[in-house]
Amino acid sequence: MKKMKKVISSVLALTLALSTAACSKAPAGSDASKPSDDSAGGEKIKLRLVSISTDAIQTAILEDYIKENIGKEFPNFEVEFEPGGGGEDMQNKLKTYNATGDLPDVWYSDSVMAFPIIKSGNQLNLKEHITADGFLEKYTIPEALEFMDGGIYTIPSGADTYFTPRIFFNKQIFKDNNLEIPTTYEELLKAVEVLKAADIVPISLMGKGGWAPQLYLIQTFIQLLDPTVAEQLLKNETDFNNPVVLEAIKKIEQLAKAGAFPEGIANLDYGPSLEMFTSGRSAMFWGFSWEVPNLAADENIGMMQWPALCDDVDPATITQIWGSPLNGYAVNAKSEHLEEAIQLAEFCVKMEAQYHAEHGSATNLNPGIDLPEPSPLMKQNLDMYAGAEKKIGSIFLNAMDGAVGAEYGLLGANLLTGTYSAEDFVKDFSAIWAENTYFN
Repeated sequence: MKKMKKVISSVLALTLALSTAACSKAPAGSDASKPSDDSAGGEKIKLRLVSISTDAIQTAILEDYIKENIGKEFPNFEVEFEPGGGGEDMQNKLKTYNATGDLPDVWYSDSVMAFPIIKSGNQLNLKEHITADGFLEKYTIPEALEFMDGGIYTIPSGADTYFTPRIFFNKQIFKDNNLEIPTTYEELLKAVEVLKAADIVPISLMGKGGWAPQLYLIQTFIQLLDPTVAEQLLKNETDFNNPVVLEAIKKIEQLAKAGAFPEGIANLDYGPSLEMFTSGRSAMFWGFSWEVPNLAADENIGMMQWPALCDDVDPATITQIWGSPLNGYAVNAKSEHLEEAIQLAEFCVKMEAQYHAEHGSATNLNPGIDLPEPSPLMKQNLDMYAGAEKKIGSIFLNAMDGAVGAEYGLLGANLLTGTYSAEDFVKDFSAIWAENTYFN
């Protein structure tokens, strides 16, 4: 996921730490076609899989689901499991394999490594294959898999599809300070004022590296003013000189100057920002819905819609969705065992979906098992997701190359301090955006 695979890996690991350890599972609803008849009873088909090895959740999926069940599902497969590392290390490894002709049969791809591999013709367009075998029909939102050229180059479980920016709040703090849930930007500013006066941090979020502005905050505010502009940025049909972008960033600057964020926000990492909220030192936590399973056990934690920034956009009708169509399991287009490599990729994705389902998270891919009864907080989250008629992909993941995305984060960190103006942000980032190679 560009730089993001490293970021989201560390974030998702927090969720796993609060989940029960995964136990060995049998593959649910397993219906992938078996290896071709000519391999039955003969020499085993050798395949190589490179997976993320720095992410606790991905490690649990690999060890307790994929490895545990692969022999039952495909007794004639002999799979070499190669640890890929994560983030830039894994991206560089796969890029090197691509350049040297040593790509594995299957690997976990992201949007940074995918571009050169697709361009070289080595990452299989799976669309025709997963349409023919019926695998595509298992997705609730199949169009989420399509890249800008209409192809499908990875198959994910699609947990990312259901990760959306959320505002969590401490019910007791709101009650003790006679605060109602803010439904407008003006009400939010008033709540910030009341909380500051009570010596309570109004909003905790991750500021280190500009994570919150980079991943969701700027885009969310743009969408709340005019979702069309966010969609245009995704298609490279407008740029950051758009007046809606400036207005959105000005509102973030105003919150920063009002003292909405903690001191030292530019260096505040994810774990400490979340702990600040769960320990009751901040009234709100702004982040993603992947924290819902984590926070649901505390009945004092609630969730609210984003406040309206204008009269023309109802926040309940629109949301950003996380993820990229280039994040997921990819198949080597030149694999000596192409059919079996596709089957292996599909199996890995099913195991991933089963893991997420059993840990309370929705997935785009139907996991083929009965889902547990969701917690009240998860039910609210899913209802809010369903109510959002317009779901817009991540601008950071789907419209910026790695260098541009990194600068976007650094400038976003400055914005949160309240000492860097919206005008300067737009001026500085517009020059960087002009060098963006994502759409080349």
